[in-house]
Amino acid sequence: MDSEIKKDIPRAIAIIRKLNEAFFTKTLFGFKGLPEEILPRGMDRGSPEHLLYITFTSSIAYLRREEDLWKAATKTYEDKDTRYVINPEKVLSKPPSEVKSALNKYNYVVNVVRQEPFVIGKIIPQNKLASRENDFEIWLNLAKVLKKFDSSIEKLFEAHNYDALEVLKFFTETPYSNSFPEYRKKTKVIIWLAKMERNAKFSIRNLHSLPLASGSHIIRSTFRTGAISGKINSFQTDIDDLIINFWQDVAAEGKGVLSIYPLQFQVYLWVLSRFGCSPRGDAEVCSQFENCPVNEFCTSGTITILDKYITIDTKQF
Repeated sequence: MDSEIKKDIPRAIAIIRKLNEAFFTKTLFGFKGLPEEILPRGMDRGSPEHLLYITFTSSIAYLRREEDLWKAATKTYEDKDTRYVINPEKVLSKPPSEVKSALNKYNYVVNVVRQEPFVIGKIIPQNKLASRENDFEIWLNLAKVLKKFDSSIEKLFEAHNYDALEVLKFFTETPYSNSFPEYRKKTKVIIWLAKMERNAKFSIRNLHSLPLASGSHIIRSTFRTGAISGKINSFQTDIDDLIINFWQDVAAEGKGVLSIYPLQFQVYLWVLSRFGCSPRGDAEVCSQFENCPVNEFCTSGTITILDKYITIDTKQF
């Protein structure tokens, strides 16, 4: 399949404007909040404890259902015998076996999983394996890093001039990068930074300079709305780069009418795909078409996403 795509920036600007309005008027599929915004009992939003809770949970948020992860996080915190696991000093003061047992009690961390190669027709995707790393090791690594900053997320940011770009570099280009998984590391750190922006009580600089973090939901909503349309596959094109650069261009060209930046687009596009643009199978029309605030932009065609193997063939109506 040859790549034949159309980028429609005016359409994308209109989509973001409508999604922004729907999000704040509670008409975006009745969306009630992101997982980290549903707090365990006894936790205050934006508190030092809440930021630690988000940070530890975000460090192992990959190759796993978000709902299961955050439910496990909530149960672990609400249990007075296990809530210490988000306190770096307490984690490092206890025997590793005890900490591991506490994290396993509600499946907060999961065992290493090795997925076998999958075949599509006669094609074996270039990324043959997608494996979970050792969640427990990531947890201990993060605890060691945070202890250097007195177990305070704000002190971590203060040490980096509250600069999102400096913090991103700290967790991706230094020995401390082992605090997040290798799997889509930069994407995971950017998503965590977005969570910090939404929940921290301190301001973070240069968030507008961070790229949107691409992923299956962002890809699906981008092509399902016709912001980008056409034929493309991940063997010929780096679709993540395409998506990231496209939404940066949308932000630049829409600066006069959009008061938000790509990292904030991410929430709207994620919600749209997660609750709206679900895989259709053989259906011609999305099952959520009638409830969708951007249904006028819906496209026809197919989108297949299997880990990093992606093939898309869509058309604007």
